[in-house]
Amino acid sequence: MLASYILHLVWSWLASTGINLALIIMLALLIPRAGRFAERVVKESVTYSQDEDESKSSLAFAGVGIYVAQIILYFVLTLAFLQQIGFSLAGAAIPATVVSAAVGFGAQSIIADFLAGFFVLSEKQYGVGDWVRFEGSGVKVEGTVISITMRATTIRTLAEETVTIPNSVARVCINASNYWSRAVVVMQVPLLGSRSPQEAAERAEQATRRALLAPDIAAELRDELIVQPATAVNPPTTVGMPWTVDMRFMIQVTAGSQWMVERAVRLAILEEFWEEYGSATTATGHVRETITRPAPTQQFHAVAPPPRAESNNSGRHRAEEDPAAAPEALQAPKPDTTPVPWHRAIVSSLRQVRTSTVWLLLTFAALLLVRILVISVEVEDGRQISGILAPPVFGLTTVEPTESTVESSEPVTSPTPEPQPSPEPVPPTTPASTPAPTTPNSSEAPPADAEPTRDSLTSTTTTPASPLPF
Repeated sequence: MLASYILHLVWSWLASTGINLALIIMLALLIPRAGRFAERVVKESVTYSQDEDESKSSLAFAGVGIYVAQIILYFVLTLAFLQQIGFSLAGAAIPATVVSAAVGFGAQSIIADFLAGFFVLSEKQYGVGDWVRFEGSGVKVEGTVISITMRATTIRTLAEETVTIPNSVARVCINASNYWSRAVVVMQVPLLGSRSPQEAAERAEQATRRALLAPDIAAELRDELIVQPATAVNPPTTVGMPWTVDMRFMIQVTAGSQWMVERAVRLAILEEFWEEYGSATTATGHVRETITRPAPTQQFHAVAPPPRAESNNSGRHRAEEDPAAAPEALQAPKPDTTPVPWHRAIVSSLRQVRTSTVWLLLTFAALLLVRILVISVEVEDGRQISGILAPPVFGLTTVEPTESTVESSEPVTSPTPEPQPSPEPVPPTTPASTPAPTTPNSSEAPPADAEPTRDSLTSTTTTPASPLPF
């Protein structure tokens, strides 16, 4: 009997509290996974349905929205967990106020980070995928933005390092990928092989225009080439070295492609003035008109390097090759910009769900089914409808209310009881009172000092009074 009673208590606790706690814990484990799934769906649908610059802001807002939603869900689950274990939320209001004030005073930097993150998003200072440089407060770092939250910004540097920067620390933000950029190249052009400085400037400009005619470079141009010759004249630093003149080349390109264009222009100018750049001093100090190289006395055979084994994750963070130096056949194809509908984005994201997430979802569904089977509902007529797995109810009996119970529960409207008919007169209770004449069908009159009630008034009006002598 004792064992069955203990099992009944355990069963009742599991049906009322245990399953609810398990569901709350499972939801807490599924919240971050649901956030990552939502980020993948938004990224696949927004990237191809909007402009590239607008999609960066949309991704940033989506990331912050998911982050705030996760915080709210965690807060609600915490309250539900405390309520299930019997913690009084009303009694904890005053201590929670004191603790929150202390935490808010000590976490001023976190509040500053949240405010700075709000202004970063509202002003669209930068978005996901932008190349930015942060300076200020002893911080100087640059890289590609990979995530933005209300508290911090995460970037990936050129060395594939992940750096997390609080939003309030970065005082100055330089965005190099905002709508468009400008490729700026400053080169020292030698004057040795040219008949005049004007000819050297023309040779440099022609080399630059040849570099800009490449198909992969021409696709990134948005404006005409600007040439600024002779921005500075540099005398030779060593005896026999040529004089050089600085030339500045500028052209507007799409955002993020300025470095590729600059590399192509520098390479073209180096090829044009290769002989002049390779000039050297002589024993007599005179400048050579032409560069001659002695024939090699020994034959050197190039040794091929051993094949390098690529790691399994080598394609995850592969450095981008120079499109200006790579042939068109080796260049990666451009991504498809066809808009992706929502249902296709969801299906594509479902294929990336991990096995552990599937097991968590199945466990949550099983717990939810058990919770439905143990539920008990009381209908209007007093009957209780219980599930298949609901624990039985013992020791509960229904008592029908009797008429005397109902009458006793009614409030008494008169301080004196209602008089009952009596064939005999009631003797007086005080010496000062005198008996009143009564008839067999008359009832006892109320005392003189008592307040008349509705029943007494009714009996007075219905009973004929004796005539008074005049």
